Amino acid sequence: MTELPGIASSVVTTLRMAMVVALVGVSALFGVVQPPGTASAASRAPGAPAHAVAAVPGPVVAPPRTPAAASHQAAPIQPQPDPANVVVSYFVALNENQFEAAWALGGKNISGQPYESFESSYFGTDHNVLSVVPVAGNDVTLTLEVTESNGSHHREAGTYTVQDGVIVSARTHRI
Repeated sequence: MTELPGIASSVVTTLRMAMVVALVGVSALFGVVQPPGTASAASRAPGAPAHAVAAVPGPVVAPPRTPAAASHQAAPIQPQPDPANVVVSYFVALNENQFEAAWALGGKNISGQPYESFESSYFGTDHNVLSVVPVAGNDVTLTLEVTESNGSHHREAGTYTVQDGVIVSARTHRI
């Protein structure tokens, strides 16, 4: 590469790194690439946890859609969210007491209760630590370490099924 006259190479390197970070961030926002820490199952070692809730940012927000009537072209096909990211986002929302977001991500499908009961059922939970093992299709298998507000702990294991970016079923048990 050619050097820019009057600019130190360390400044050029820093600018290049900033551009890469900005482009990766924008690409992740629009679903072009996955953000760091969300590698696909194919790129992970077998049996290695894919996600830990503490290391994953909150739910991904989709870009606004333009009205179909405004364009005569067919709308591009949007890629489906990674099932593991949906499940991780669900638990991040629970950890941050964002119960409406957790409800929308699938709490409404798996709780078997009205929203108010769903929300109040988590008031005794301090936080959840989640480990996701490799995903099989739409099924996300995980282990969960739950810490209650009184300091007690318990572990759960189970499988969450995701369709169209929403959890549609969950089968869990204490371990």
